[in-house]
Amino acid sequence: MDYLTKEEIDRQQWKFYATLAAWPLFLWCLPYAWARLGAWSLAIMVFPGLYLFTGLGYCMHECWHKYVPALPNDTLFDLFGWMLLTDPQVYRILHGRHHAEVNSWEDHEFHPLGSIPKVAWRRLYNAMEIVFGVVFVVVVSALVVPRHALYRAKYRGRRLWFSLAAWVVFLTGVGFASGVAFGVSAKQVIVANALMYGLGSFFLHQSQLVEHGNLIVDGEWSLRNVKTRNLRRRTLLEKVFLFLTHNDSREHVLHHTLVRVYSRPFPGRVPLPPQAVVISLQEYLGILGDMVLGRSSPK
Repeated sequence: MDYLTKEEIDRQQWKFYATLAAWPLFLWCLPYAWARLGAWSLAIMVFPGLYLFTGLGYCMHECWHKYVPALPNDTLFDLFGWMLLTDPQVYRILHGRHHAEVNSWEDHEFHPLGSIPKVAWRRLYNAMEIVFGVVFVVVVSALVVPRHALYRAKYRGRRLWFSLAAWVVFLTGVGFASGVAFGVSAKQVIVANALMYGLGSFFLHQSQLVEHGNLIVDGEWSLRNVKTRNLRRRTLLEKVFLFLTHNDSREHVLHHTLVRVYSRPFPGRVPLPPQAVVISLQEYLGILGDMVLGRSSPK
C-alpha cells in the first residue's frame, strides 16, 4: 500500500537544507546570548536549540535510509554526522544491525558492549548512558567497532581522522566567526557550545530510550519489531517532548514494522499495528528507574 506520494516525499527536501544552515547559524549566535543572558540563555538552548539538535539526528537518520531519493544523501549524511561531532562511518556500519537485531543484545548500535552480566557494572553503564546520552553511546561504539569481528573489516582509521578534522574546522570556524561578529571570548564560545551539545546529547537519547531503552525481547524478528515502544500524546509535557524530537517516538514502531515507509513527517497517516505498545512519560520514568537499578523492564 502506498501511504505517501512521491511528490509529498520530494517536498521534504527543504527541511534537510534548512537544518544544515540553521545549526551553524544558531551556534554562531549562541555565545552572544550566553554572554548577555547567562543562565537565562538555557531557554534558547531548549528552543530552538534542542529542536535543531534533534533535527540533525533526524536528518542524518533519514539520509542513511535515503527516504528522500532526490537528496545527495551520502554527502548530507556525513555533514550531519560531523555537525553532531560523530564519526559517520560508525553509524553507517551499525544502523543496519539495529534494524536486523532490534530490541536484543545483538543490536550493537544501542548495546555496543552487548549484555553486561554483572549487575553493578550494568547499573553503572546504564546510569552513564542516561546522564550523558548519545555522546556516551557514541564514544563506546567508536571504541568497540574497530575491534569487533563483525565490523573491523569495514572500519577505516583514516575516516576517523578526517572526521576529527571536520569537527575542528566546523567548531573553530563558527566560534571564530562568533568572536569576530559579537566580540565574545573563546571561553564564552566553548562554554556555550559545550552546554548546548551536552543538553542535546542528553535529550536526543531520551527519545531513543523511550523507544528501545532496556527493552530486550526474545523471539523472532517480527515480534521484536512490534514491541518497539511509542510515546502517547496527551499531556502538555508529552506534546512538548514529541515536538522537540520531531515526533520520532510518536509512531516509532512503524519505522521498524514498515521500514520503507517515510511516515514521520506525516503523523497519523499510517495506522499503528494492533499490537503497538504506547507508553506515557510517567511510565518512561519507571523504565529509567529499572535501568538504574539494573533490572529488566516488563516486556
